[in-house]
Formats: sequence, structure tokens, C-alpha cells
Amino acid sequence: MIYFDNAATTKYKPDEVIEAVNYYLRDVGVSPGRGSYSLGIEASRMLYKSRTAVGKYFGMSHPERVVFTKNSTEAINLLFKGLLKKGDHVIISCYEHNAVLRPLQDLKQKGIIDYSVISREDLGLEADTLLEKYANENTRMLALTLASNLTGRIIYKEDWMKFFHTKGIITFVDSSQGAGKLALNMTESQIDFLAFTGHKDLYGIPGVGGLCCESKAHFIPLIQGGTGIHGENYVNPDIFPEGYEAGTLNMPAIWALKTGIEFITAHSDTIRREEKALMTYLLQGLTDIDGVKVYDIENERVATCCFTIDDLSSDKTISLLDSKGICARGGIHCAILAHEAIGTVESGAVRISLNYKNKKAEIDQLLDTLRSR
Repeated sequence: MIYFDNAATTKYKPDEVIEAVNYYLRDVGVSPGRGSYSLGIEASRMLYKSRTAVGKYFGMSHPERVVFTKNSTEAINLLFKGLLKKGDHVIISCYEHNAVLRPLQDLKQKGIIDYSVISREDLGLEADTLLEKYANENTRMLALTLASNLTGRIIYKEDWMKFFHTKGIITFVDSSQGAGKLALNMTESQIDFLAFTGHKDLYGIPGVGGLCCESKAHFIPLIQGGTGIHGENYVNPDIFPEGYEAGTLNMPAIWALKTGIEFITAHSDTIRREEKALMTYLLQGLTDIDGVKVYDIENERVATCCFTIDDLSSDKTISLLDSKGICARGGIHCAILAHEAIGTVESGAVRISLNYKNKKAEIDQLLDTLRSR
């Protein structure tokens, strides 16, 4: 089997990550904050170590200000629904994932907020021009994906973050795509909030994500429940971050995430070098095939690309690849804005997302299959 769907979930985890899951289940196996016995205290220490590892990785000035969720979608909903107020206006890009679009659209339909979408043509604007064109007196937030989950194009712009932050506008990054491939420093880049997920580029397992909070702006918890502290309160205690983490945390996944981040930190140069070489090889091969159109090929990207074929729908292309043992994704990629931007709403698109462990021989098999269609 050849796996080219790493933008959805990185399938092949480092051995250290798998062992971290096993260790927590085998040797710890209890929940933090749920008991003052020694093993429960050790679980709390491991939670703190994991929390600060994430914060340090993303360059936070206070690395403990990380709220764990089950994925980035929950983290985004936590921020938008807990922070945005009636009359607020948000600016997003045309490449945002549905995890950003849908909660904003929900708030818009309820008459709470409004939002504007930066067009594909305007992604090259200077920050001051962008502000003049898209902001108004009620603009509260600029929200950008780090990289497109459809085309792989890098959308995040540090100069936009810094400029909008100086204007008193909250800056937010959805790092679900590319967090382990591109280095971010929230403090230096003046990123107020950042959502992450563990099971993609951070080499963790499904079931953990979170919200990094460089800003101390107060927002409302998404859910109410047990927090492990101040159990006498009728509602979540106003304590950060525990007040935002109601319910039992997925500690095996959290501990594995810490281990995944340590692996990336130790091997980042190798990962980036190998993935860049593989993506360059893939793009060259795709552009040489008649009838194949690759999108955003001229832009800087992570190790993801998408294409269409003139004489074959994306669904049929995926079926063809699957028959040869090649795992890829077609259709609409939970990013309707991006499909509208590149014009593939009707056709869908085939996405190939690589990992540094992929081989050129695997790419050759993909290319040979497309040539012989």
C-alpha cells in the first residue's frame, strides 16, 4: 500500500510516539487532576510537561497557556463562540477550512457577527492595503490558515499578523495544516491565538488538539462539566486553562503529542529536506502528463498538492489509484471556499499529501498509473 493522504492523518507514526501511548496506558493509566495519590500527581506532571512542550514549540511567552481539546475544530469553535460578540467582524482568507468557515457562518446566520473573505487575487496585498480594503470599524479578528489543506499553498503571512495586531485586531492562525512543517513563533509574530491538531503534521494520534493563547483576552468555555478542581462550583471555575477543559482529557494522546513534537524538533531539517525534494519531483511529474492541471503550482507550499484531469473525474481517479494500492483523496476536501477560489466545486480535485517517509518509487507508481489511464 502507498499512502498519500497525510494531510488528513499522518498514518506512519514514529516508534517513539507509539511507545508513548503504550507507556501511558501501561504504566500510568489514570487521569490528571482526579486524585491526590502519587500516580494521579504524576499524571498531572505529565500533563503540565505536555502543555509547556506545545507552548514552547509554538514560541509562546507563557508556554503553559495551552488549552487541550479533542482536535483543532473544537479549539476553533471554543475561540470563535467564546470570544466573538454581537456586532464583531472577522476577516478570513478564501482558503480557510470548513472548521473556520462553518462556525463563523453559524454565528453570522444567528445575527451575531459578520465576516469578509480575502479573495485569491488579494492574497499578495501589503498589510496596510489589505486592512483598508477589508476591515471596518467593527473588525475584531484576522483569521488565517497556515497552509491550504486543498492545494498546500502557504496562506499565513507574518507581516499581516504583526500589522493587524498593532491596529488592535486579534490575530488567529489555524495551524492544522503545516504546524510540524513550518516554524511559528507566536510571540515574535504577534499571533494572539493559534489552533493545532495532533494527528497530522505533529505526528501525534487522533483525539487531541488545542488552542494556544498568547493573548489573555477572556472568552467563554465551550462546554461545562468536571474540571478536576473546585468541584464545589456550580459552573466551571474561572481558572485558566482548567476552566476550559471540562471532562476527562485524552492523556495517552496528549503524552504522544509531546513525544511527536520532540521527534519533529530533533528531525526537522531531515523532514523538510526530504518532503521538499519529493514534492518537487511529484510536481514535475504531474505537469508532464497530458490533461493534468495542478493548482497553485507557482506558490510556496507544504508537502501537499491537488490536481484535476480533463478526461477523468476526481472520484474515478481515486478509484483508479485505489485499484493500484494507492491511497489518495478526491472530491471536496472540507474546504468549500478553497474549491470556489480555484474553480473546482463541480469537478472536485485529487489531493496528494506526502510524508518524508514516502519514496520516489511510490511517486513513480502514481505517475505511471495516471499516464496509463
